[in-house]
Amino acid sequence: MLLGTMPDESPIPCGACTSAPWTCMGFEGVRLRTTRWDICTTILIPRLHERLPVALESALETMRATLDSDELALPEPRELMTTCLMSDRRQWSNLASVLHPQHAAAMQGLSRGGFTAKGVAVLYDIDHRAHCRDTISLALHEGWHQYAQTALRSPLPPWLDEGLATVMEGYRLKIDGIEIDHAANRQRSRRAWWMIRRGRMQPLAEFTSDDPHAAMARGRSALLDYYAQAWALTRYLMSSNEGLAEVRAILEGAAAGATVSHQRLSTEHDQAFLDWCAASLQPSWWH
Repeated sequence: MLLGTMPDESPIPCGACTSAPWTCMGFEGVRLRTTRWDICTTILIPRLHERLPVALESALETMRATLDSDELALPEPRELMTTCLMSDRRQWSNLASVLHPQHAAAMQGLSRGGFTAKGVAVLYDIDHRAHCRDTISLALHEGWHQYAQTALRSPLPPWLDEGLATVMEGYRLKIDGIEIDHAANRQRSRRAWWMIRRGRMQPLAEFTSDDPHAAMARGRSALLDYYAQAWALTRYLMSSNEGLAEVRAILEGAAAGATVSHQRLSTEHDQAFLDWCAASLQPSWWH
């Protein structure tokens, strides 16, 4: 098996992490195993090894606590989720070509970061700095996709899948570790705010029929707009009991294996969404 095995394959206690040396295609690395994740990385930064396992487990727990209700208890993933986090794009490209040869050509078109397929995330370092801030956000984003692919029995609508993934990116770096805060996402928030000011938000009926692959085909700017609107729309829905109920209904159907409509939102949400963005996204320095 390409990724090998840990010396001790016994269950990992909740909140704990084991560490062991790992080698991939001649590159030395570290393998970190938590309750739900098997993280294999050639990034040799001890601070990342300390923070990433905690961030993944904590961010998912926070998401599930927010989304669960008396009617909905989101399931555990059906298998350990593997994250391969390489130190540069060349390593990533080589490993991705081995794991997913049928997608090798398409993967070269990805501008940065990586992808998730069948619950396995194949990523690379996008920071090249000791704090690994953006790389951790990337792993958290793909961590939601890993969870959705291994816990839910049918796919989510793309807008909600990407919306929840961008929400899961949010955290704050502290001197002594990481604080999960799904509202703390300056990159998505600032872009969404500028989209509102420039009139670039898509009508929701149009947006919820779109998908990230189509946006990527329109160019990097369109893709960043798509992610920002997905983040803002999901935050808007999660800000009210009615909106949260809509999100939970979609998740409940996906967890049960039902076919979920890709057009759940109508034009009745458009003005309320824009009003929420105007009230919630304006940065403190803008008056």
